[in-house]
Amino acid sequence: MYAWKEPYEDEYIQEGIDELRQAQKNAATNGRILLSSYEHFWLPVLDDLPDVEILGRNQHTAPYGKFEPAPDVPFHGALWFAPNPNAELPAALKNIKEWIPASAVVDMNARMVKIEVEEIEITFTAINLSLNAHQLLGEINQELVRVNAGVYVYRIEPVDEAAPVHHLFPDGRIPVLTNAHTRADVTGYAVLEDRPYQHTLVYVGIAAHKTSVESLWASLIRGKGSCSMRGTSVLADGEVRMITQPLTDFNVLHAGIICRKALPGKWEAKDDAAYALVFDGEGDVDLELQTLVLKRLQETLPFPIPDTWARTLWEYALDAEYIQRLETGGDCRGGLRIDLSRPWQELVQNLLEQEILKV
Repeated sequence: MYAWKEPYEDEYIQEGIDELRQAQKNAATNGRILLSSYEHFWLPVLDDLPDVEILGRNQHTAPYGKFEPAPDVPFHGALWFAPNPNAELPAALKNIKEWIPASAVVDMNARMVKIEVEEIEITFTAINLSLNAHQLLGEINQELVRVNAGVYVYRIEPVDEAAPVHHLFPDGRIPVLTNAHTRADVTGYAVLEDRPYQHTLVYVGIAAHKTSVESLWASLIRGKGSCSMRGTSVLADGEVRMITQPLTDFNVLHAGIICRKALPGKWEAKDDAAYALVFDGEGDVDLELQTLVLKRLQETLPFPIPDTWARTLWEYALDAEYIQRLETGGDCRGGLRIDLSRPWQELVQNLLEQEILKV
């Protein structure tokens, strides 16, 4: 399910932490502060400091002190800073602390990172599980540097503990629906991947501000394929309906946009297809789809379909591609397209003649 399941350790970071801690001690012994000319671990960065003037190669000065190349430091761009007496230092050069190495535990279900080392406990929530282990480690350390935590992580270990929160997208990869003007997070979807360059949209749930929802809705009802999801254009299959509900705690709207052909009893004689979608619940998706397909066929076909035919008709229709599976995710657990242009009467007649179906 996840991109990585084994502990990930970066030996370069582990070695770098030890080297930098020793280099910082050497600088402090000489009354200096170690920094870097570029982003390097937790060190202050020269370009982020105010009022710095270049004097020459690796020589800089500022109203609050001077900078010079650092001797015997194992990385390029290392500098020593010598503060002027009684000078007011920038925030980045104040409260320089000794950073310590640490490992972290990543709770994949709760989407949390926990760091415990010596007297320090740090927890990050709502992490991005779509990142690989190397990228996630980098983001964790970037945030630790931002808050000046004094801890730098070289190892992360995933755990997959049960959590009371049910995530719509367990792998953390939350799709977005976009047009030329805006975007919205997707809470669920059902599409038919019938073309490599454009997919047929049957259902999409989105959460966004009211203006974004209205913009995306307008794009879908125009039916010109101006929306995209996961890098592929999506075009709604005919008329679409929308229901919205405000999520006041987040100041956004949740909108469900669905094709009329997927609504029970809303099909028309001219329609070439009907859809069956399964949403919330813990039951077997295929069993629920079998029941829904039977109901759709009973609504749309001009001859009777007994309930006892559900499983058999499902199996043979799938094999003959009279029904096609949809790509679904989020709050939509499964879906099918029922091709009404196919000769269903012939299929049923053949199965009756072979006594596969019985009246």
